[in-house]
Amino acid sequence: MSAYLDQAREAYEAERRVHAANKARETLAHERKALAALAAADAGESLDAIGGAIGLHATNVAELVEEARRLAPALPGRPGRSPQHVVMRYAAGEISRDEMIETLSTWPYAPAGPIAENLLNDFRPRVSGSFDEVESALYQKYIDGDAYDTILRRYAQRNQ
Repeated sequence: MSAYLDQAREAYEAERRVHAANKARETLAHERKALAALAAADAGESLDAIGGAIGLHATNVAELVEEARRLAPALPGRPGRSPQHVVMRYAAGEISRDEMIETLSTWPYAPAGPIAENLLNDFRPRVSGSFDEVESALYQKYIDGDAYDTILRRYAQRNQ
């Protein structure tokens, strides 16, 4: 492979990392806005007043508040609500790589569902809170292969 192709691949990977980080920041900012709207609503503020503060119509504020109510609470001593949330915080630069790896290596994952055999790709539905979220983070380039391998190895060692 030529130096030009190496340079092009490196530029592509750098761009993918930027896109992943920006998507993570956007997701986290939206969650924080939803949680702030929920806190304001729980404190007795009207949906119109909240909407005026965050630039939304009252109907959209109501939807945002309901969205916030559906968010799982953070587990005590953990830097996130779910494996996906931890990965997003890492991708956004809010937690270190070591903290992300340690957290995901010791996470109390939900069991994954059974594989439906004899389908085209032996389909298994993704289970929220399971190790599927870490695998998804790898495929979406929020984490790299080395981080994934370290998480998987430490998790397997812990559960032997």
